[in-house]
Amino acid sequence: MTQALAEPTYQELRYPAGGTPAHRHADAYRSLFERSGICMASVDLALRVQEANEPFRRDLGGAKEIVGRDLFDFLRVSTQATLRRQFIRLMEGRNERITERVLGLRSEECLMPAQLTAVSIRDRSPLVSSILIMLQWDETAADTATRSARHKVLTDLDARILQGVAMGMSTVNLAAKLYLSRQGVEYHVATMMKKLKAPNRAALVSRAYATGVLSAGMWPPVVAQEFIK
Repeated sequence: MTQALAEPTYQELRYPAGGTPAHRHADAYRSLFERSGICMASVDLALRVQEANEPFRRDLGGAKEIVGRDLFDFLRVSTQATLRRQFIRLMEGRNERITERVLGLRSEECLMPAQLTAVSIRDRSPLVSSILIMLQWDETAADTATRSARHKVLTDLDARILQGVAMGMSTVNLAAKLYLSRQGVEYHVATMMKKLKAPNRAALVSRAYATGVLSAGMWPPVVAQEFIK
């Protein structure tokens, strides 16, 4: 008697037990896809959306058609080419999953921080047939990211100072590099701390990465252009 394949949980899809590939659940994830409150979509090997559940359509689609569109129509990432390379490795079976910080482009043209998780689906074949995408919104960082993206609150000088702070540069070094007074540097840092609701420099850098102001995975640190006036 054949034992039915148990329906996977979200955690099992993200972190298959003992390294078990998530594609073994290809027949079982359908119920999770339909019932979960998590934004989920399946994409083909060209990263075009094949299907999306109701939360994905509600949060990212709005009144527009979703099926057939490029996944990156709905995302903003610091380096799109790097994430595309990760997808290629996933399709080739060299990675089991992708976990990446992204900004989702909400239907009202607002940016929302999220964690993207992607797993491959093989549908009883050795070859990857599609990719399951899951987005978990970071509600704690959402307000700052949305406000920053809408109003582009950082000047070019702010961005250069923030990049220096993220590199660990002191106020004295930043002042010398940017031809400012120490008080001038401190003023700009304090202004950015207020805008990003950060109590100190370490929190400012952490908040900037969490909201996508500083592009993840890049060194030296770089402020994303959509946040600069």
